[in-house]
Amino acid sequence: MDSVQDSRYLGGVNEITIITTIKKGRTSEGVMTYKQRLQSVLDSIQNRELKGIPTPIRLVQTIHFARWVIWTDPGSGEDKLIFTSNYDGSMWQYLRDFSTLIADDIDRVWNNCVDYPQGGCRDFDAFWRYVTSNQVETSAFYAAIPDETLIRRQSLRRFKANFDRFLEDHQTRKRDERAFNEAFDQFVLENQSYLNL
Repeated sequence: MDSVQDSRYLGGVNEITIITTIKKGRTSEGVMTYKQRLQSVLDSIQNRELKGIPTPIRLVQTIHFARWVIWTDPGSGEDKLIFTSNYDGSMWQYLRDFSTLIADDIDRVWNNCVDYPQGGCRDFDAFWRYVTSNQVETSAFYAAIPDETLIRRQSLRRFKANFDRFLEDHQTRKRDERAFNEAFDQFVLENQSYLNL
């Protein structure tokens, strides 16, 4: 690809699709092929998610979703890694978060692919060139809630859960307007940070 593809924005939500070629042959350890090692890395991520064990990718708090797919191109027979994601904010910041927050994990995935930078994603300029040279244009893009960041939605969800508990606690008590007002003022004081994002 000659230039960076324009990612498609809806509100504050952005998207990216990257297709890279998986290396042929065996890893330097000689035990597995690059495709097998990559599959093992992705299986580990998926298994942790299924068991509710936090994965490093959760450190990037702007991700709406991320998906990796191993696919064999029927035309060339080459094994490809397809990565798609929706996220809040700019592509530059999103990829920068990869290089600063979860570099080792990103390297474990893309080290199995052709032309991945020698210095991994910590060499951000090289990583940026790698991603943008393998980025493909998205023809159509949909975001269910384009004007709401993921952090804001999570914050409002926590506020609602706390508010539901507050109402449940106070519905069973005797009606004392003054006590309720004091309790409500205290609730607002303790939970206003969820509304300020």
